[in-house]
Amino acid sequence: MNNILIYETDSKDTYLYDNKTGFILNIDSSFLMVLNEMRKNGFLGNNIYNNYNLEYYKFFLEKYNNLYKSVNLHNKKKYTIKDIEKHIETHGMKQLIFDMTEQCNLRCKYCIYSDYYPYHRSYRNKALTFEIAKKAIDLYMYYFTKVYKYNPKRRPIFTFYGGEPLLEFKSIKNIVEYVLDKYKYYNPMFNMTTNGTLLSDEVLQYINNIKDFYISISLDGPKKEHDRNRVFSNGKGSFDLIYTNLIKIREVYPTIWENLNLLACYDFYTDISKTEEFFENESLPPLIRVSMVEPLFSSYYQCFTIQDKNKFLQTYSYKQKQYIENIKSNKKSSRYSDLMFGTFFFFLYNRFKFYSNNVFFDTFTGTCIPGDKLYVDTQGRLHICEKINFNFSIGDVYNGLDLKRISEIIERYNEEILSKCKNCPISRICGTCYATFASNGYFEIPKGFCESKIKSTEQALKDLTEVLIHNPSYFRSKYSRNKNDNLHYKDLYCY
Repeated sequence: MNNILIYETDSKDTYLYDNKTGFILNIDSSFLMVLNEMRKNGFLGNNIYNNYNLEYYKFFLEKYNNLYKSVNLHNKKKYTIKDIEKHIETHGMKQLIFDMTEQCNLRCKYCIYSDYYPYHRSYRNKALTFEIAKKAIDLYMYYFTKVYKYNPKRRPIFTFYGGEPLLEFKSIKNIVEYVLDKYKYYNPMFNMTTNGTLLSDEVLQYINNIKDFYISISLDGPKKEHDRNRVFSNGKGSFDLIYTNLIKIREVYPTIWENLNLLACYDFYTDISKTEEFFENESLPPLIRVSMVEPLFSSYYQCFTIQDKNKFLQTYSYKQKQYIENIKSNKKSSRYSDLMFGTFFFFLYNRFKFYSNNVFFDTFTGTCIPGDKLYVDTQGRLHICEKINFNFSIGDVYNGLDLKRISEIIERYNEEILSKCKNCPISRICGTCYATFASNGYFEIPKGFCESKIKSTEQALKDLTEVLIHNPSYFRSKYSRNKNDNLHYKDLYCY
């Protein structure tokens, strides 16, 4: 009976989330009594059957007997090398990410390459050579062409990452020209994540002539907020230079402006209201991600006091409730609020769409299969993605993907993480991945993580339930690519 999560909404209605089936059930006090009896004894006593509708509950429990079964992710079938190879050749290779350089012209205080994150690499004077980049491209396209046979609408995506990738602008140009010269038939796309300080006219004029070149710029909010953390090595803030570059792009390079977006981080000092107001400014490119500075396996938050944390969480909770009320009453919400408070909604929405359509969704705690993306570092080693530390390499550009190593990583994740998930009531909607638990060469769950995750997910389920009842079309209009694809509360509640 550890497979279920029972919660109460603000309207005092009781609901049950069943982790095995993905059902959300509206239950009454009688049904709750039956559940408690099952939890206590593992069966229904005669006193329950005598007091309540025997035939109905017997029918219900036989039909939905998964309510009493734990989700034992640990005992899932092992993924063989053939399984992994088949997955990669049919669904993988969504993106190739280049670690252009291990150097940066900024020294952002929360950077994962700072001393706050001991399991990640530090800044080093190393850059990706064109020879390694070419090998990575050819390897990626070797696998991509296999995927292309199954999905001819798929386009290869090449992303420039760092460090600060524009420190290696010449190499970026070489890579783009190589891809367009050799693989133009596949209609490639290019992305770059940059701090926005090196967007010179030379850079912009070049990008302006490249089709489908998208740029993500890190901007944490107004000047005071941004310059707290995103600074040069001399401590000077970077806001003014970035903002000047944004204005230049808007006025001189409208094509680039259309392909521009912003990324923002927040911590316990962030003024949510002022930052939200700043991003509502129509003169800015669209914000596409708002994320908390990574707290796991880091000493970053040790610089904050308990008072700092409590003050922030109080404001966060208030703004979150305000956000939910706005959705319920069909009021417009800000983009910043959507991304800060609604991102997990998007995850749950898609998760339940799979459940309601009877599609088996089997990706561990919500993680990927290594090989869905490729991240190549400056030494030519291949990694699962740009978020995970370098202790989990899955091959190199010289020998290709190491399928045995991928199988070992999956098995290790199974042993070190999923073995602890059997009695978790939210294991199938947890949303964590390899990067979440990647430690110094092994996977581990940080102290207090699961308790906190269950608590936040329970609150998200409460909010989800309220929204589906009061404004069921919200998800269709906000998140669904197919406007006719509407998940209604009747798809989730079967009692």
